Amino acid sequence: MTVSRRALPELTSLGLVLATAASGFLLAPSLPETMIVGWHIGVDGELSITRGPRLLGLTVLPALSVTAYLCLRPARLLLDLETAVRPQYYETLVHLVLGALAFGQAWLLTVNLQ
Repeated sequence: MTVSRRALPELTSLGLVLATAASGFLLAPSLPETMIVGWHIGVDGELSITRGPRLLGLTVLPALSVTAYLCLRPARLLLDLETAVRPQYYETLVHLVLGALAFGQAWLLTVNLQ
């Protein structure tokens, strides 16, 4: 079975979304009840850490990833209508956005597992 050139970006972007969501739920039992959910550097250079409930840490980035996927994938259909944007550039943008969210989730989980 071969995958068409058009289906491959669909599968890889969906894979990024699923990896972002599944990783948190697989590691949930190992995570603390109160997770680090944000890092902020103030004007004075002080680092402050924001903590929140585990549910927040496990759902925000996957929810953003699903939302981005649901918004960006149908927009791909508009590129077929002779627009000035090359489909390869659009696919790269979609993968960068979803990859950044997956990386953020991986970082958040790694920090909270230690």
